[in-house]
Formats: sequence, C-alpha cells, structure tokens
Amino acid sequence: MINKKKRRIVIVISVLLLLISGIVVYNYGISYYRKYYACPGVLIDSYRFPVVGIDVASHQGNINWHAVYSSKINFAFIKATEGETFVDKKFKYNFSEAKKNKVIVGAYHFFRFNKNGKEQAYNFINNVSLDSLDFPPVVDVELYGGNKYSSETKNKVVSEIFNCLRTLEKHYDKKPIIYTNIETYESFIEGNFEDYDIWLCKLCNEPKTIKWKFWQYSHSGVVPGIRGDVDMNVFNGSYEEFVEYLYKR
Repeated sequence: MINKKKRRIVIVISVLLLLISGIVVYNYGISYYRKYYACPGVLIDSYRFPVVGIDVASHQGNINWHAVYSSKINFAFIKATEGETFVDKKFKYNFSEAKKNKVIVGAYHFFRFNKNGKEQAYNFINNVSLDSLDFPPVVDVELYGGNKYSSETKNKVVSEIFNCLRTLEKHYDKKPIIYTNIETYESFIEGNFEDYDIWLCKLCNEPKTIKWKFWQYSHSGVVPGIRGDVDMNVFNGSYEEFVEYLYKR
C-alpha cells in the first residue's frame, strides 16, 4: 500500500514537472515569436536608406540571382559556414552567381557559443575567398536555444568571439562585421566589440540607441527570384556613402 502511494506521488510530481516545463517552453516560444516575428513590419524611408540588401542561406533553395539584381537589390550577405566544420551547401553557388549578376556580396559565419573561436574562423577561411570589393567577413553572434549564461561563461564566450574575429581580421586584413540582435548585443557585444561595424537585427522599429552599419528589418521580405520569405536589410547611408564604404575596406 505504501509503495503504491509512493508511486502515485512520484507520478503526480513527474506530471507536474512536465507541465511546468511545457509552460516555460511555451511561454519562451511565444515571447520569442512575438519579439522577432509577429510585429507588423517596418516601413523603410527609401530617401534615408536607399541601399537595400538581403541575406540568404541554403533554405532559400535555388535562387535566380539575375532576377534578384533586376529587382534593385544592391547587396547580399550569404551564409558560408557554422561552428567548426559545417559548410552551407548552397554557399559556393550563391556567392559566385550573385557576383556574376553584379550583386555586392559578403559571406557570414554562424558562431557557435560552445565551440573554439579560432577553429570556427579557420572553417570560414578554408571555404571563403574574398575580393577587394566584397564585404569583410561577417560573424553572426546571436543567442539561440534559450540558453542562459553565467558571468564566468559569458567571459569565456566573449574570449572565443574575440579569437574568431582576430583570426579572421589577420587573414583577410579586414575588420569583420558583427551580426547580432538587441538581446545578444546587450549581453555579449556592448562594451567588448563596439569598435566593430554592427549589422543589427531589430524587426519592429528602427534602432535608435545602438550605432549600426547595416539593419536587418524584416524576416518576411518578398524578392523576385527567391521562393518564400527572405531577410531584408538596409545600409546606413546614401549610395555615395555605400560606395565609399566598399572602397575604404
């Protein structure tokens, strides 16, 4: 009888824990969706931000880059690598075809917080060759999976981000660009990497408190030549300033 009661108590506790975990995960998912996907969108002032671009990866499928260029897309950031070993299967095609069709290109690396920074940089270096008018290498630094970090772990992550950036800069002789969002900027970038150009994701309204060079303002853009939604971006400046930015790199 006692064993049955114990089993019932264990079952009840287990069910409660599962329910609590489910509620936490659900609430986090809803919060994340509302924060990054559910806002109605941003109307871009084309006089202030005339230089428009996209960023793509293999999940966009086969892209018609001639159609993309004809739709007045000026630049594209293209996913190249992730972590220490992953290479995007569409990178070589996207990078070469975009350049053939006169789209200014950059390549980005998705940074894994639990991997060695130098090894991640070498993964990018081994797969990406940049010309003088290509964008500098981009390191995509964003929190993922709802992970929380102690101050000690944060220091370790910042150190590995620094190792990745410095290794890339030494190889390409170009200071990398950091892609990030508000949450990650405040947790890892602010006060540590503010002398790097920032490509900032902020979907619901224009960033006002962070100095940015590129702004990702939408995850649901529609561009000829690309099936499905695509991320949309603008450069912070005029066409003349964009050209100057390319040539000064």
